[in-house]
Amino acid sequence: MPPAPAVARPQPKAYDFVNIAFLAITPLIAVLGTAAYVWRQGLVWQDAVLFFVMYYLTGLGITAGYHRYYAHRTYECRRPLQLLYLVFGAAAVENSVLNWASDHRDHHRYVDREEDPYNILRGGLYAHVGWIFYKDTRDQKRRFQNVPDLLKDPLVAWQDRWYLAIVALAGFGLPTLVGALYGRPLAGLLIGGFLRCVVVQHMTFLINSAAHLWGSRPYTEDNTARDSWWLGLFTFGEGYHNFHHKFQADYRNGIRWYQFDLGKWWLLAMRAIGQADRLRKAPEPLILKARLEVQMRHVEQKLAAAQAPERMWQKVQSRLEAGRRRLEGAYAQYQVAKAEYLRRKHEWSEDVRRQWREQVEAHQAEFDDARRRWNDLLRAMNRIPRPSAQTAFSMAFVVDLLKYKVW
Repeated sequence: MPPAPAVARPQPKAYDFVNIAFLAITPLIAVLGTAAYVWRQGLVWQDAVLFFVMYYLTGLGITAGYHRYYAHRTYECRRPLQLLYLVFGAAAVENSVLNWASDHRDHHRYVDREEDPYNILRGGLYAHVGWIFYKDTRDQKRRFQNVPDLLKDPLVAWQDRWYLAIVALAGFGLPTLVGALYGRPLAGLLIGGFLRCVVVQHMTFLINSAAHLWGSRPYTEDNTARDSWWLGLFTFGEGYHNFHHKFQADYRNGIRWYQFDLGKWWLLAMRAIGQADRLRKAPEPLILKARLEVQMRHVEQKLAAAQAPERMWQKVQSRLEAGRRRLEGAYAQYQVAKAEYLRRKHEWSEDVRRQWREQVEAHQAEFDDARRRWNDLLRAMNRIPRPSAQTAFSMAFVVDLLKYKVW
């Protein structure tokens, strides 16, 4: 089936003065107003608690709700959790989920192309916030043709209809009320409302800008999205953006246990209490395959830059292909054995379980050995000399490379 034709996004012409005014005035109120208030009234611990509670609720409304649930459908969740996302996602003041998800699906479909709403190739400032300064002049039928599932959702329709009221009540009224409960309503409005709003917005905007400018691209180099561990610390785990663009149906962004991904951990907690289920994950063999393909491409680029002779190309490519096949095969066997053991261990006797544990351990050892040999091969590739050392390349490097066997 041929791919759908691109829906041309008109060149922005008309300024959206409401958005411009809001994005210009709220930082002034947040910074200058909060600074003046703290200077005169001081800061109490309740102010900090209110800020962080509102920050996490609205941030999770965006990352776990708007992004991972509504835009990408990476899991299923119950109505109470959906309502939480819609209320506090609106309180982040980043538009209704209908508009947000439509823009984001266009971003993934047309990334780094003219139709990408926050195309980084138009500049970091444009991708960060500049794109919001312009009106989307498309009619609603064209604008929302990529979110037919959301158009059928009554809660989404309710939030879109009452978006501004929810912003006022949940985004600014609620923190003001909480502040009033401990005698500081203005602190609640400034710190839990305006300051929190500006911080959450720019944490989200950084994914559109910084996550396309700085970081590594271990899973795909077909677009500008990058993984940045430091950005993940401030954006609920959204900094692992290269992985997300390659595997956007995965509920995780940081897939390793040590990678900070608050959105991932939140969803695991929601599953534990019965509010979320069917958390989708990209198959591990596909993730491994993506990494290996990028690594092999890097080696090929090094060989091309070093002006490697044809015979050298053949030797290296043969080693790389053999190493990749062995690594992928060993990993597949390990995963199959582990899954079978976990699925049936309760049916087996202790003696059978012991034998299967030994098989799983043997497959894991085989995978670990294949991975070690692959890493050794890559380290050898990293020592490819510069073109000026062509003689050393053709002799010493070939001898060195042949030491790394992958079978």
